[in-house]
Amino acid sequence: MFDFVTLGLAHTHYDDRYKRYHKISLSIFKEFGFGVKSSSETRILQEVEKMNEEIMKHNGRPLYPKWIFAFASSNVVLNILLGKSFLRSLPKVHSNIVRCSGEIFDNFDISLNMVPIVRFLPMFWKKINSLGKYGQELLRAIDVGIEYVKSHDSEPTFVGRFLEIEGVNYDGQDIRYIVRDLIFGSTDTVSTTILWAMVILANHPDIQRRFQKEIDEVVPVDRLPSLDDKPYLPYTEAVILEVMRRQTLTPFFIPHAALKDTKVLGFDIPKGCMVRLK
Repeated sequence: MFDFVTLGLAHTHYDDRYKRYHKISLSIFKEFGFGVKSSSETRILQEVEKMNEEIMKHNGRPLYPKWIFAFASSNVVLNILLGKSFLRSLPKVHSNIVRCSGEIFDNFDISLNMVPIVRFLPMFWKKINSLGKYGQELLRAIDVGIEYVKSHDSEPTFVGRFLEIEGVNYDGQDIRYIVRDLIFGSTDTVSTTILWAMVILANHPDIQRRFQKEIDEVVPVDRLPSLDDKPYLPYTEAVILEVMRRQTLTPFFIPHAALKDTKVLGFDIPKGCMVRLK
């Protein structure tokens, strides 16, 4: 249940195993054009258009946008991880991946790993049970996706390329946890940040109006904003950065440890000591 700290990329120890898988994962993403402005932006804008269509269907009625944002953000990377044909052929498995990922993110508490003794407190039992339940469901869904890729090699995918590099003796446990961590990073952190942006802007209508005004003045009505517009949208960028600063997610979700003995403000921090960034 608490294999978050030993497996995958986000929670594993910074050792040779981590470095090797990190290097392989990064090289594969580069092969798919991730980080290349034109390739990445095209994928993102396609999902933004779909997301806007879903929101417009409500015709101004109140809605809970969490899952709209979660599916839109997850599709960008799931298309690379498991392929478009997987998303079309197994929509229930796709939906289960997004749902379980969201439930894990909602129930994860850094205290469970930073202070293990709290696991015995009744107030944490519900979170622990939910983490175990949804964690196993997510891994089963990922296993289905990996098996689908292995039996359908009609399109290039991250999983297919990873298995090709690792060869027949690949570690099945490692690939499933690496995919899990990449799903976490693409599904929950992005969608939750967007949700917080909506909350903050709704509570600061003056900022929202200025934010919208700048976009309207720079971006033509017949297209979505582009990275090419960034130099002309300083206020927009400032708003986005402020949202990310105020609602920092990853530093509190992922445990960190000192790589070597060090000293901070006169205090000794031994190697391996868990630390919390703030």
